[in-house]
Amino acid sequence: MEIVAGFTDALTQPRSAHAPNVWASLQQQSWTTERDGQFTATSPDGDAFVQFYSDGAGQAHWFAGASTEHGRSWDATFTPTTPMHLIQAFATALADPRPVMRPRGHVPPSHRIRTTSVSVLPSELGAWQQARITAAHAATWARNSWATARPRLTPASPYSTAGSTRRR
Repeated sequence: MEIVAGFTDALTQPRSAHAPNVWASLQQQSWTTERDGQFTATSPDGDAFVQFYSDGAGQAHWFAGASTEHGRSWDATFTPTTPMHLIQAFATALADPRPVMRPRGHVPPSHRIRTTSVSVLPSELGAWQQARITAAHAATWARNSWATARPRLTPASPYSTAGSTRRR
């Protein structure tokens, strides 16, 4: 859920002036990298990966996935047309070390997953969700308000004369 949110939140954020770097957040969280015909980053616990390869036609392909001792948990595939800043946001969310909240009984059984029970009021969950929605709206508004606040040049009518005023 948090990984998908990281991906979709990137849709509301302005793009950086710098080229996206998918590997930076993974390396900051001590993911190991290797190159053997493709480029792969693996999480410190070995349970998740991000992989890149270029096919013979020069098309970029990205894959990600995670597993437990029971096998593969999920997979993600990004096509050559997926914008790089979205893949970067996905990788950043995937590498985020912060704990996530799940309702009791909604964590898959695994010896690799540590859980801690905490009491959270429904109002706290609602406030967290509302804060995310408000932040997304603010980011979208800020980005779009700049675009709409610019003065628009309206071309003169082909029938107007120089120095004449237009009446409505």
